[in-house]
Amino acid sequence: MHLQQVASAQIVSGLESKAKVTLKVDPKPIDRSTSHNKASFANILSKTTPAVVGVYTSKIIRLPSNPRLNPMEEFLRRYYGLPPLQNPSKSGGEERVPAGIGSGVIVSPEGYVLTNAHVITDQRTGQPVDEVTVKLANKRELIARIIGLDKATDVAVLKIDSPNLPQITLADSDQSKVGDIVFAAGNPLGVGLTVTMGIVSATGRTNLGILEEPGSYEHFIQTDAAINMGNSGGALIDSEGRLVGINTAIYSRTGGNIGIGFAIPINLAKSILVSLVEKGNVDRGFLGVELEDITPASSKILKVPTAYGARVSKVVTGSPADKAGLKVDDVVVSMDERPVQSVAELRVFISRKPPGEEARLGFFREGKKAFLKVTLGRLKDKGSAADSEPSPFPGLNMEPLSDNLRLNYEIPKSIEGIIVTKSSGEVSSLREGVVVVEINGHPVSTIKDARKLVERGLNRLYVWFRGRHTFVPYRIP
Repeated sequence: MHLQQVASAQIVSGLESKAKVTLKVDPKPIDRSTSHNKASFANILSKTTPAVVGVYTSKIIRLPSNPRLNPMEEFLRRYYGLPPLQNPSKSGGEERVPAGIGSGVIVSPEGYVLTNAHVITDQRTGQPVDEVTVKLANKRELIARIIGLDKATDVAVLKIDSPNLPQITLADSDQSKVGDIVFAAGNPLGVGLTVTMGIVSATGRTNLGILEEPGSYEHFIQTDAAINMGNSGGALIDSEGRLVGINTAIYSRTGGNIGIGFAIPINLAKSILVSLVEKGNVDRGFLGVELEDITPASSKILKVPTAYGARVSKVVTGSPADKAGLKVDDVVVSMDERPVQSVAELRVFISRKPPGEEARLGFFREGKKAFLKVTLGRLKDKGSAADSEPSPFPGLNMEPLSDNLRLNYEIPKSIEGIIVTKSSGEVSSLREGVVVVEINGHPVSTIKDARKLVERGLNRLYVWFRGRHTFVPYRIP
């Protein structure tokens, strides 16, 4: 990642031959002095809200080859009250069906748009939708490409191509405090750009069960600014017109707003954005410990003068935590000078940092506070360490499927096999994300299985990639 210092710090990230994202970041806290009370925020919002967009999704339905020759098709459509097929005389074709409505925020001049993963996911299949259209504040409509999504945080990145796009400035969401004025901007119910006003009701909301994916990272800003259906993926804006969060969900028994809304902090969303654009996947830091929340009773036993923090219950041998000197019963209370209230919060802080970066942990050990620096490793998927045999295919790094890999590569639970996590490109059909389901007619689920099934000479692989199965020949010299 490259850093440039400008009036409001610009962050430019990317690799020389890959995409880059240019972000405007203003990390200073808002002015909370009473001398800056405002009667109107119209001027501030008029500069910010053009970057808020509507997101419209569609599914492409494949039609039968000759509908007129299929009377059962026509009967079922009449029975269920569906409209008749258009142009039934045509042989085959496609029909575009609206799938959903949401919001998004343009965060870079290259046209990268932040939204929610659930906005661009077909709720019936769990797979990304076929087509995404972004509607700008000036009513222009642009086809968007899905760059990537991370269901563990409910963050997705889109890209639109157009010159002179508006761009919002990012705040430092760690600076948000209860009582700060915020605005929720989005496209509720598809009516167009709408702004509501409220305050930050709470920060660091965890363990709410909003994100149902295993291993999710919940760390929400709570607000009473009205958030309704269609606001998902929209902007939570502070009183200086900067983006502090991505609106995600509401608590409601009726589906309408009752003043309990939640937004993903922009610091978390930003880390996902940069990783997806720069690396094509989400690369999270790894500490190597098992943790428990502190209670008032355990804080007395451990001689910790606070009732918050994360107790280390186990240190993985050889992990970054082990190498740095962290021990069982240490109670972590801060990371990079930010207080750690709970296990969930520490998980989020670690996940925001990429592998190889250094973190400074503050902790209590036998009643005394201490600090240590740890270089984070890479979060690996459960099961990958145990199945550490080398890949039988030259030029390919492969791993057995796990929950995290399924999340990152959008692989349904019905697919079993081993996935290509890195490819030298020698065989273009075996790129990153391809799942090898069978080798020479036999199912495969581990690297050990693959090594037994592969033969010298030509091998017949049955693979899955982006919703489709196909056969691929692969020759082993």
